[in-house]
Amino acid sequence: MNTDLVIENLLQATNFYSLDESNCDEFVKGYIQKLIQDVVVYVDSNITVGNIEFRDVYNVDHEISQEITGLPAAYSAVDGEIRALTAFAESYSKLGIAEYDEVCKEVLLDFLNLHNGLFIVYLSENNICELSLSVPKQNGKKSIQSPIEGKVTVVPINFSYGTVNFLLVELLKNTK
Repeated sequence: MNTDLVIENLLQATNFYSLDESNCDEFVKGYIQKLIQDVVVYVDSNITVGNIEFRDVYNVDHEISQEITGLPAAYSAVDGEIRALTAFAESYSKLGIAEYDEVCKEVLLDFLNLHNGLFIVYLSENNICELSLSVPKQNGKKSIQSPIEGKVTVVPINFSYGTVNFLLVELLKNTK
């Protein structure tokens, strides 16, 4: 099965196509589609995607994050249980990662940076907008709150070893 068909089947099995436009604009939808594509291509194609949620606040235990700067500006993060994050890092890197240590965290940062970089290149190549990335960082426990009500987007991706949550918070919207 080709990658586009896998991604389409994954999206159809979620609430993606019924998301409210007020919560999920084209920027967020594009981010979700690219995220799923990058997970399928670079990590594991044997996944399911849980229903996408929108929250006012999300408390992370093991936050790995990166800001997307420009218009629109956004904050992206990865969170989950240590076991799932460790297995995700190993599945992505193939480095023999067995514990949630500095190497594991760096690999998670690398995946987030890869995904965000590919996303902003896609936006640029399609003349949608020009964005940049801040340096990815590790913050540990943190409460993420959106400046726009209900705009913490949570995309749970389920692997055989657990769920990894990907978060996107729009900070500034492009009003064009």
